[in-house]
Amino acid sequence: MAKQNPWIIGILGFGVFLYLAWNNFKTPFAPWTKTAEAKAVITDKALGYGPMGRGFTQIITISYQVDDSVYVQKKKLSQRIDKKEIGSEVLIEYTVKDPANFEIKGFLKQ
Repeated sequence: MAKQNPWIIGILGFGVFLYLAWNNFKTPFAPWTKTAEAKAVITDKALGYGPMGRGFTQIITISYQVDDSVYVQKKKLSQRIDKKEIGSEVLIEYTVKDPANFEIKGFLKQ
């Protein structure tokens, strides 16, 4: 077996760390996970504290329907996202096996 360069292992490990940090240390959907898209509606909004207590962020409550079930979820938005109003539509992507596991793909214009 050939000797591995420790710099390569360190750079790969640092790359994985950056990828997870970019996704807020949540594992994104795996490539083999079956997903679907749906439209959700913002039903409530609130203010929350930003990172390290600086500034404010929006916490929205969205409601969406998959088959016969209605899901109500909360999501903390980035400070970079403009103010959202109740009744606005959101495009989400969810896993087919567990529709409560979702990711916001974008905000639809009215």
